[in-house]
Amino acid sequence: MSTTGPAAGIGSDHSLRPCDTRGVEIQELVIGGAAHLMELFAAVLPESPTALAGRPAEAEAFLEEPNSFVLGAYVDDEPVGLAWGLQMRSPSGRLTTYLHELDVRSQWRGRGVGSALVSEAMSVAQRRGSTKFWLSTGGHNEVAQALYESLGGDRKPLGDVNYWWQLD
Repeated sequence: MSTTGPAAGIGSDHSLRPCDTRGVEIQELVIGGAAHLMELFAAVLPESPTALAGRPAEAEAFLEEPNSFVLGAYVDDEPVGLAWGLQMRSPSGRLTTYLHELDVRSQWRGRGVGSALVSEAMSVAQRRGSTKFWLSTGGHNEVAQALYESLGGDRKPLGDVNYWWQLD
């Protein structure tokens, strides 16, 4: 990943966005970037199914989905954080973007990386036509809540209750 031009698999139109004075760059991974996606997850979330699976075809299929996105935060070409999400269309035609995962390596937390990733995810959503952006976090995660509130997020008064079903 170069600051003079995008590497294969890294978005070219808006890939380099410094988020603070420490040289952090936010890059959107694009089609052809499966190796970058797998390296990003291995560095930031080494125990995640994405990092452990070692399946470049699935990583590439995710990048080929027009409603998905992956952002990486880098310092001197080293991954320090990531975010990924999906855009959805309602029956009325309204587009909404959901940020499914945000993670920053522990030594980089509190330095603006998470804020830069969420802000860039919102920019991606706007460029793709979304009128709403949302995410969910645990009620116990006060650090994340403070981050989202600092970015202007409106917390629902009672909070969301999430239900999950395993389908495989």
